Amino acid sequence: MRIADILIEDMIKEKILQKHNIRASEIKNVFIKRPYVLRAHGQRYMAIGYDTRFVTIIFEMAKTTAYIITAYPSSETQIRLYKTKVR
Repeated sequence: MRIADILIEDMIKEKILQKHNIRASEIKNVFIKRPYVLRAHGQRYMAIGYDTRFVTIIFEMAKTTAYIITAYPSSETQIRLYKTKVR
């Protein structure tokens, strides 16, 4: 999967910041550092990665653009999955 652009609507940015204390820059940094990506449900994908902490990102793809749905701090299970798949 090739991701050339990341799109986060302003309303989604605010929700993620208020609810989960995750900034848009943190989401973009996770994608730069090559997260572990897996298909979630339907057309959605889950990316688990690390910037200053482990973050899980739910997104949809359209061509090479990732449309962010939500992001939140990763659970212990997601962190273990990342560590077994990436390292």
